[in-house]
Amino acid sequence: MMLVSVPLFVRADPPKKITLTYNNETKKLNIEVLHPVKDVTNHFIEMISIKVNGKEVQVIKPKKQSDAKNEIVNVSVPEIAKGSEVTIKARCNKFGSKSKTITIE
Repeated sequence: MMLVSVPLFVRADPPKKITLTYNNETKKLNIEVLHPVKDVTNHFIEMISIKVNGKEVQVIKPKKQSDAKNEIVNVSVPEIAKGSEVTIKARCNKFGSKSKTITIE
């Protein structure tokens, strides 16, 4: 069983990096998920979860990736305030996920 599943993990391409920026004036969170792919309609970031202080406040479910390098989302998150801990989790539709947490200053 293990020998059969090894090729699947070799081909897997989970998200590589998450970059977050927050604009205090507009209350918008910019999320960039580095996830290089060949076909944005077949292999893409299928879910982005936004948590503020441990509570999930939004889930975004793209149907395809923004471009062949990144999934980019710019979203209003009124729950964020100075001092908030924001956690983003991005999940690939093929395999793997990545999370990042920042504190808003």
